[in-house]
Amino acid sequence: MEYDDLMKVAEEHNKKMHRTKDINVNDCLTYEDRNAIAQIIDKRVAKEYGDMFPFHWSFTCSGHFIC
Repeated sequence: MEYDDLMKVAEEHNKKMHRTKDINVNDCLTYEDRNAIAQIIDKRVAKEYGDMFPFHWSFTCSGHFIC
């Protein structure tokens, strides 16, 4: 299948499920929001596993509207 065909299939599936296009929720977060989340994660990981080694992580959050 071509890319356009795949996009049409995904769009038809979304219509059947009464949902809209997926969105990146992280785009709605401010720098302060992201920083607060990062501090929470860093503190909880350090508390649970210690801080002997650097910890690297990433955060992905997506969503969609149900209509």
